Parts: sequence; C-alpha cells; structure tokens
Amino acid sequence: MESQPSDRPAPPGDGPSRPWEPGGASRCPDCGAELGERPPARCLSCRLPLRGDVAARLWRVEQGLAAVEERRGQLLAQREELLVALRALRYAPDPAPVPGAGSVWAGPQGGRQAEVSGRSAQTALLVLGGALVVVAALVFTVVSWGHLGIGGRAAVLFALTGCALAAPLPLRRRGLAATAETCATIGLVLVLLDCYAMRAGGLAGAGAVGAPGYWAACTALVAAGSAVYGGATRMRAPLVAGFLLGRLPALLAVHAVGLGGLLGNATALAATTAADYGVLRWASARDGLRGRLRLDGLLPPAGAIAALWGLAGGALAVEASLVAVVRRTAAAVDGGTMAPVWAWLPLGVLALVALAVARPYPGPGIPGLTVGARGLAAAVAGAAVLAAAGGPLGALLPADWCAVGYMVPAALLAVGAGAALSPRGARPSGGPGAGTPGVVPTGLFRAAGLVLLAGSFLPLTRLVPALFEPLAHLAAAWTAPAPAAPAWAWKVPAAGLTGYWLLIGTLAALRALDAEVLRPVRPEQSVQSVQSEHPEHPEQSAKPELPVQPAKSERPGAPGATARPEGPPAWTDPVLAVAAVPGLALLPVAFGLPYGAAAGTAAALAVAAAGCAVLRPARPAGPAALVVAAALALLWALADRPATILVLALGAVLATALTVTLASTRISARISAWITARNPAAGAARATTAGGLRADVTAVCAVLALGGEAVAAGATAGLALPDIVLALLAVAVGSAPVAARISPRQVSRAVEGTGYLLAAVACTLTAGHPERLALVLTVAGVAGLGVALRADRRRAATVTAVVLLIAASWLRLALWDVRTPEAYSLTVASAALVLGVLRRRRDAGANSWAAYGPGLVLGLAPSLVAVWADGHWLRPLLLGGAAALVTVLGVRHRLQGPLLLGGAVLLLVGVHELAPTVVQVLGLVPRWVPLAAVGLLLLALGATYEQRLRDARRLRAALGRLG
Repeated sequence: MESQPSDRPAPPGDGPSRPWEPGGASRCPDCGAELGERPPARCLSCRLPLRGDVAARLWRVEQGLAAVEERRGQLLAQREELLVALRALRYAPDPAPVPGAGSVWAGPQGGRQAEVSGRSAQTALLVLGGALVVVAALVFTVVSWGHLGIGGRAAVLFALTGCALAAPLPLRRRGLAATAETCATIGLVLVLLDCYAMRAGGLAGAGAVGAPGYWAACTALVAAGSAVYGGATRMRAPLVAGFLLGRLPALLAVHAVGLGGLLGNATALAATTAADYGVLRWASARDGLRGRLRLDGLLPPAGAIAALWGLAGGALAVEASLVAVVRRTAAAVDGGTMAPVWAWLPLGVLALVALAVARPYPGPGIPGLTVGARGLAAAVAGAAVLAAAGGPLGALLPADWCAVGYMVPAALLAVGAGAALSPRGARPSGGPGAGTPGVVPTGLFRAAGLVLLAGSFLPLTRLVPALFEPLAHLAAAWTAPAPAAPAWAWKVPAAGLTGYWLLIGTLAALRALDAEVLRPVRPEQSVQSVQSEHPEHPEQSAKPELPVQPAKSERPGAPGATARPEGPPAWTDPVLAVAAVPGLALLPVAFGLPYGAAAGTAAALAVAAAGCAVLRPARPAGPAALVVAAALALLWALADRPATILVLALGAVLATALTVTLASTRISARISAWITARNPAAGAARATTAGGLRADVTAVCAVLALGGEAVAAGATAGLALPDIVLALLAVAVGSAPVAARISPRQVSRAVEGTGYLLAAVACTLTAGHPERLALVLTVAGVAGLGVALRADRRRAATVTAVVLLIAASWLRLALWDVRTPEAYSLTVASAALVLGVLRRRRDAGANSWAAYGPGLVLGLAPSLVAVWADGHWLRPLLLGGAAALVTVLGVRHRLQGPLLLGGAVLLLVGVHELAPTVVQVLGLVPRWVPLAAVGLLLLALGATYEQRLRDARRLRAALGRLG
C-alpha cells in the first residue's frame, strides 16, 4: 500500500538553513495547517519552527512512521490473500505432511511450547540423582558396614567424601554450577555419615562419648566447616546447609549435660538466635562478601528462620514460667519453683537480641530492615522483658494476683516508653535513627499495652459482676414487707480492682507525659519514617536525598519541626474520668465498709463531678464523670429503699441547682468572675467555652428525679400502684406551672415535655384500673385547661384537655353501664361545635361545613340511627326539635351546612314518623291507584321539565350564596 504524501509534512533540509519542504505542498506537523509551495521558517498558524536540527530529526521520524505504515499495509494485504486461499481449501483433502512443519497451528515458533524449562529439568535431575546417591551411601553405611574391615571401611567412606567435596571445584571451572552444588551437598551428607560410621565402629574412642554430646560436637564442626567450605568455593548450598545444621549444636549440648527440659531448650534456642544475629549482622554489613557469595537472596530467609527459632525459645521459657507460677508446685516444671527466675536467662538473651535488631543501622541493627520489622523486634524485646519480670512477681504474689504480677512491669514499661515518646523525651533531629526516633519506644509500648490488656482480662471479668451486684437484690428490696437493712454481703476482688487501677494509672501517667502514643498515627508520619531510613549500601549515601519534613512527634522547637498540638489529646480526660469513677466508688467495698458507704461515695462523686463541670466547662471530663457517677449511684441505691429515696432527692436537688446555674446569666457571670480572680487563664477558657452541660438536659433530669422520688416514697410508704400513680401525676401536673414561669424557652420546653411524659406514664400504669384511669384522665384534662391559659399553648392545650375530659367522661359512663348513645356523642359534639364557633369568630370567611359540620354530624347522626331502632316517641320528638332548630339557625344566619344537615335530619325523622301511616293507607287503597299517581307525577314533571330545571338552578344558586 502506498502512503499519502499530501497528509504528511515534506522533508526538511539536513541543515538549519533549509525549509521544512523544499518543494510541493505540505502541512504543519503540529496543527496540520497548509504551508504552501514554499513553507516559511515557522508555521503561520501555531508558530512551530520548521527549520533546524530538531525539525530534521522530526522529519526522519515521520519518514520512519510512513515506512512502517506502508509495510503494515503490505502485510495486511498478504494476510488477506492467504486467508482467501485457505478458505477455498476448507473441504479439500488433507495435504501430505511437510517434513519439519507442525501438524497443527503452533504459533510463531512452529512447535508446541515446552511445559518445563531446561533449568527446571536440570534441577530435577540433579536433586533426584543426589537423593539416590545419598540413599545408596546410607544403605552402604548402615546395612553393608559389617562386610568390610576397619581399613576398608575408612578408605571407602573417606574416599567417597573426598571425591564428593573435591568434585565441585573442576565442575565450577567448567561452568556446571548446579552440578557442583549437588556434589557439595552429597559430600556434606557423606561427612555426617562418616561421623555416624565413626561412632558405630568405635573409631578413635567415639563410641565411649554420649550420643547428645557427640552429635553436638559433630554438628557444630560440620556446620562451621560447611560455612567455610561454601565461602571458599563460592557455593550457596554449603552455606545453607551450615546455617541449618547450626540449629542443632546448642540443643544437643543442653541434652548432653542433662538440662533438656523446657528452660534448657529455651536457653539453647535463645543462644542459637544470638549467634545467628552475630553472623547475619556480620554478613549483612559486608557488601563485598554479599556480592561474591550472592547472599542477598539468602539473608532474608535466614533472618526469618532465626526469628522463628528465637520466638520458639521465648515461648518455651514463658511456658515454663507460667506453669510454675500457676501450679505452684516444685514438680510442675524443670527448675521447680525457681523456674520464673531461671527463665530470665533465655528471655534476657532474646530481649537483648531483639532490641539490637530494632536499633537503626549503622548502629547495632541489621541493614535493610523496614520500620515495621524493627518495630516488631522492639515489641518482641518488650514482651520478653515483661515475661521475665512478671514471672517472679507472679510467683511471690497469691494465686489470684498472678495477673497483677505481670501487669506491674507492663505498666512501668508503658510509662517509660511513653516518656521516651513525649515532647520532653523525643530525640532531636540528626544522628543515627533520625526521623524514626520512636521505633523502639513504640514497639516497647505496644508490647506493654498488649500485656496490660491481656493481664487485665481475668481480673476485670471478676470485677464486672461485683460492679452490678446490687442489681441481683433489686427484687428483694422492693417486695413487701421492706427489709430493715440490706441482708447481703458485697465483696469486690482486690486483685481485680488493683489491675483496674493499674490501667487507669498507666493512662493517667501517659496523659501527664503527653505521650505521642495517645495520638492517632497520621499517614504522612509513616511515609516520613520510611523515607528517613539510612541507606543500606555506602555508595547510596552519596546520592542526594529528597528533603523530608520532620514528623510532628519531634521535640517542639527543634530546627525544622512542624507545629504540634499543645497538651494531651481531648479524648484522654473523659476516658480517665469515666474509668476512674467506678474504681473510686468501689474502694469502700474493697476496704470492707458497708453498703451505704459505697452508695454515698458514688453520690459524692456525682456532686464533685457536677462542681467540676460548672467551674471548668472547658474540660469534658466533668460531664462524663457526672453521668457515670449518677448512674452508679442510682444503680446501687435501688437495692435499698431509703438509699433510693436519698439518692433521688439528692439528684433532684443537684439537677435543679445545675439548671438554675446554667440557665441564669447572672449566676454564670458571678462564677466566671470568681474563677477569673483566682485563675485568669481558667476564667478566660470558661468565658469562651459553651460547656459540656446543658440546662435543658439537667432540667429533664430534675423532673425525672422528682417523679422517681414520688414513686419511691409511695412504694416505701406501702401505697398501692393506683395511689403511687397519683403521686407521679402530681409531679407531672406541677411541672406545667413551673415550665410557664421559668426561662429560657429551651429549659421551659424541656420541663414541660418531661411533665407530659410522666403524665403519659401515669396513664399507662393505670390502664388496668378503669376507675383510677378515669380520675387520672380528668386531672390531666383539667391541668390541660390550665396550660391553655398560656397564649402560646392555647389551641393545642385546649384540644388535648377536651379530648382527655371526653375520654374520662366516656370511661366513667362505661363504668356506670350507660348505653344511651347521646350520653357519649353530645359531649364530643358540643366540644366540636364550640371549636367551630371559635373558628368562625376568628375567621368569618370560614366555611360552615368545616366549622359546624363535624359537630352537627357527631350530635345528630347517632341519635338518627337510634331513632329507627327505637319505638318510643320521645327520641324522635327531641331529635326533630333539635333538627328544626338547626335548620332555622341555618336559615337565620344563612349557613349552608346547618341548613342542609338540619333539614335532612328533620326530613328523615318525618319519614320515620309517617312511614307507618303511609304503609297503612297504601294497604287500604286499590293497587292501581299508586301506579296511576306515579304516572301522573311523571307526566307533570315532563310537561314542566324546563321550569323545574330553572327552579333547580335558582335553588342551587341560593344555597351557594349561603355561608
């Protein structure tokens, strides 16, 4: 396919003086504008330069693209031709196979893709061959050993071992590295078989040495020799084998000296981990050795294995210590009752190694470790120290205090780590580890926090039931006759309370230190920590580093430090206050004081918290402590009637005082002036802070406390439930005038709404006592009428009061077994008519149907229904008179609703009264008379149809003019 030269720019000259196209039309390579026969030096449209070296290079690129497009077109055309030829041969016989060609579509290479690479196949063969050789050597050593003499045995084994260890050298020179690694591995296995053969044959007195000691020495020598051999030959397999064999000497050695228990194995594992740390630290710090032996791929797995070995040793030491602490018997574990003390050795070694790993490089740390790995190592070090320190303490304390023994050092470590992370303990910028000064303290703090939480779980599970112990005696306290005093014993586990206070004390200390661990970790801090790590290789240190902003955890005032929020986080004060209240309230119980002392302490804490909330509204600790203390005081007081009355009375007084203080601007101003005179900073903070307490909330609490006080006093006096409800209703009714007298409006609404809630509760509680319910509804209705005297409550209160009074009257009529419908309907109808009259007075244009229709229907409809079922003459007479009066009033005042409703009812009453006579008359006349009368009526209507239509229109217009 040919390209389109008119769509592409023409070639510029090779020099800077030649134009974009020496001849012919062309286009700008950027905007596509026409350049003409003689293109200018710049495009007239987009000002793109068209001359120079850069323009020439652009032209060559354009030419290359044109050639590619041309070649692509040719290939596409050839592909289409081949496809057409193949489609024509779809149903032709299969052609004879061509030698060297694939029988199926095989892709670009013309053959099936190999499932296994050559490297993998070679490795599989080498591994399989090496394994077979090792098995053969093992069989020869174990089974065929007795067929040769001492000379033959030694000669065969040493000859095979020497050959296997010497073969890798020429193999590596020939480039057969994998084969050399396999031969070296076989040689190391043969060395171990040689060691076995020496002991089995008793050569050089090897049979007289104990098996653990002998193999400890053998594995140590073989491991060291493998490492040296691998380093000398630059092979990785001997290095790996030597490292793995290095796991065994220490374990075998402790078994050789008779210390093969938990602590002995733990010490051996810890010692091996320490040796691994030294080796890995030495190898990681030498770049030449790492490159020559290709250790970059071996060091991370080796480090992971060493870490697992150390963790296993620490787990064994912790297990031995915990078993000795929990079981308290000398035979429980090796080391007897001194096992927690002996556990110091492996745990101390593990802590030192982990702490060294957590340090930054070029310090004692290992190069290449991430911040997360270092933090994990620091956490392991902290956990090891805590396990070592907590074991002896737990063994010295009673059995119930074991967890406290571990929590004490955890609390000390948490406070120490928090001090290191506080602004006063932060390391200034610069020096080793700058940018991540908190990695080690943060890891230690996390370990301490985890131990604190784990250790406090069991004590807290025993403390929570004691906290809610009074609820278990709630039913017994409020059954008649009331007990003179609580007859139950209240006990609090001292260990649980001590653990709880350790948690609170730790948090309080961290809050006082303003530790950075109390603040959430921001993503930018993590990024800065990673960026500030030192380079692993010396040559990288010469590269310019990007400027890194210092983390906010650095000491304030340091060069380049960013602004840090002053003071501890806002959440610490409320959490401390909420946590401290139960601990303080349970102290009297822990010291053996009676029940009343605990309830009184909780109430006193509520009063103190209320004072703190008023005097220091800028701190949210006061309101939080007030809520918890008040809830605890009420919860505990419910187990005793006198205590309940006292606590509710105190709560009502306290809530009322808080409401008055918070709602009165004069009192608030005096308190602010008093605080400012003693502490200007606190006074300024109080003046600019809205505070945590709200007057409307305290007002609600005051009304609820008064209602609860009324109920508790009535129950204590021995009153029945209906009588107790009257006391509750009295509080609800009394809240209405109080709400009308107080301000601001928000507090008034809170008091009024709470009173309505208490009234609803009173009505609900008397649902099973109809007579008392009628009285309660009546009192509530009368109170509603009193509320209706307020201008802003007149309409809603009036409607509510009328509904309540009507409900009370209906309930009373039902109790008197009154079945006359007018007794129920006339009250509702009268109320509806009064409301209609008031509405028409307020709005003269209101429709009479909306104003009087509901009342008239409620008053007339039930009686009309009863008329048709009543054969007495009095009800029709009264109903007819009432309907006639309504009709006359509708005509008199020109009201459509009363006129039509009254007329309709009057007509139906008349039909009811005349119906018997009409039926009697129809029975006396001949049967053709009604038919004739109907026919004559229809004839008259037809003759006067137009006149009747005009009369109907005039009647409709007249009715429409009515109100």
